[in-house]
Amino acid sequence: MKIAVYSGNIPSTTFIENLIEGLCNSGFEILLFGKQTQNVSYSGNVKAYPTPVNNLKLVFFVIKESVKLFFKDSKLFFKFHKTVREKNKSLKSFFKNAGVLLPVLNNKPDIFHIQWAKTVEMYPELFELFDCKVALSLRGAHINYSPLLDKNLAEAYRKNFPSIDGFHAVSNAIAAEAMKYGADEKKIKVIHSSVKDELFEKYAELFRGDTKLEIISVGRFHWKKGYHYALDAMKILADKGISFNYTIVAQGVIPEEILFLLDEYRLGEKVRIIQGLKHEELIMKLQSSHLLLLPSVEEGIANVVLEAMAVGVPVITTDCGGMSEVVEDNNNGYTVSVRDPETIAAKVIQFIGTEFNAKKDLALKGKQTIEKEFTREKQIREFTDFYESILKNN
Repeated sequence: MKIAVYSGNIPSTTFIENLIEGLCNSGFEILLFGKQTQNVSYSGNVKAYPTPVNNLKLVFFVIKESVKLFFKDSKLFFKFHKTVREKNKSLKSFFKNAGVLLPVLNNKPDIFHIQWAKTVEMYPELFELFDCKVALSLRGAHINYSPLLDKNLAEAYRKNFPSIDGFHAVSNAIAAEAMKYGADEKKIKVIHSSVKDELFEKYAELFRGDTKLEIISVGRFHWKKGYHYALDAMKILADKGISFNYTIVAQGVIPEEILFLLDEYRLGEKVRIIQGLKHEELIMKLQSSHLLLLPSVEEGIANVVLEAMAVGVPVITTDCGGMSEVVEDNNNGYTVSVRDPETIAAKVIQFIGTEFNAKKDLALKGKQTIEKEFTREKQIREFTDFYESILKNN
């Protein structure tokens, strides 16, 4: 089975890269499409067909791929040219879209798996040109709030979702959101994220109370990550005389709002911001922390929560998106409502006052949750069933 994976960029997010690795090891032939943003090598049955970023190189790339398609299937070539020119009046837009679509048409996958829902608005031609099955992953912002802010995007979803052969949802919550835009419930399969097997062999040092409490949050700087609510909670803890260090690991420019709150709350000595870490370094940083805080107002299922639980770090998470499908309050972690810094602070204090054996039990149950529901083996088995059902039922 030839599976085309399109995410826009090569390499892509942790979830998608893990998926590619797992599918490759399961005997699928994986074709990657998108712009190559950095050098990366894949093993086994993975072939990358990157679209050039440079404009001049893109022109030559489109010409080369056009010639290939003409000799492979002249009827499809003329249909492609007519369809793409009708929808892209400017040459720049034409070459941009052609650079994405042509290599896929030339390689004829069995299933074209789109990783981001907005692609259906960006490249509507694919539904007219592709004769393969189309799968779509449903994640986070693209489903939860982007179509609420963009009426054209919402309309594109309603128009194209009925034509999609299968939907992968990272949580039941996102599956429910997608159905509002015409996704057929019978075509949706919930497949959770996974963590690498080697994480289960790692263990964090649980907080015993004889050192400063180390709290960590991980995620890009974006309003939906809720960092200002986390800093509100840190201010409450500081005012109560709680001894702690809070680390934010986030890529990108630090927002003015965050810098203002650090100064306003006088948290400079208690809060450290690290602007990005390699994955191996991040895992080591998680292991050296006592508590992971996810203060987000919107998520699918946050990978960092899964990784923290896998290595035995207790978590406090908001109940946004699908997070309550992972963390059960006071069982394998702690949950709070979104935009509720007072309860975040209360949960931190509760954790500090919990007996060590109870902390150990909390961390163990968190680890067991990931070992049972979020393993690579389970994820790939479910994706295999998902792809086979698309080919069989359509």
